Amino acid sequence: MPRNTTNIKKKRIKNQRISIAILAAGTGSKIRSYEPRSLLKTAEGTLLDHQIKLLNNVFDRPDIITVVGCHANRVIRRFRGRTRIVENQIFSDTNASESLRLAFNNMDNEHFMFFHGDLLFNTNAIDVDYGKSFVIIDSSGQFKDQEVGITKINNNLSIMSYGLKEKWAQIAYFTGKEYSILKSIFQKFQESDKKQLSFEIINKIITMGGSFACYEPKGMKILEIDRIKDIQ
Repeated sequence: MPRNTTNIKKKRIKNQRISIAILAAGTGSKIRSYEPRSLLKTAEGTLLDHQIKLLNNVFDRPDIITVVGCHANRVIRRFRGRTRIVENQIFSDTNASESLRLAFNNMDNEHFMFFHGDLLFNTNAIDVDYGKSFVIIDSSGQFKDQEVGITKINNNLSIMSYGLKEKWAQIAYFTGKEYSILKSIFQKFQESDKKQLSFEIINKIITMGGSFACYEPKGMKILEIDRIKDIQ
């Protein structure tokens, strides 16, 4: 990915009290880097440096929550005071739904966004309408074929599943009804639910009557880090 990925704009989304969760508990096992993905080196420091800087340049005083797990103390030492840290102590035995639950239960705003911690993206990717719940999608091949895909009806999300051409860009925003449904899901969370993936939570919200707009922002550059050379 080009080094201008951050593409910082001196533009803030004001008057939007939002909590943003970075789900970064896992290791970089897919890229044979058995350390926190948040500490992978980019042109601007680490991946988490990039993400925090970008969020602070898009939003006005966002509540940024980073869910850590692998070598949590290393991340805490480096980023204390720049992001709120929540530790998923059972990260190796759970999936992203547990990290998502922990982040959600540690914030008090009524607008909530999350993204997966191995994403490198520019500001265009989140320069959208925050008046309703949404997911960011990719139809231009920035995500690999094996990633989670989407179907949509009238530009609203219908279902997420594997084997679909258009991809989910692993960013989602909850407000209004969808926020309330998410809250009710986590209030009834069972031990077995902690094995769910994040997209399964979104699918469940849809079956319970929720609705997500599908946005593919113009000029979006986004990459899920699979190889060290992706960020060199």
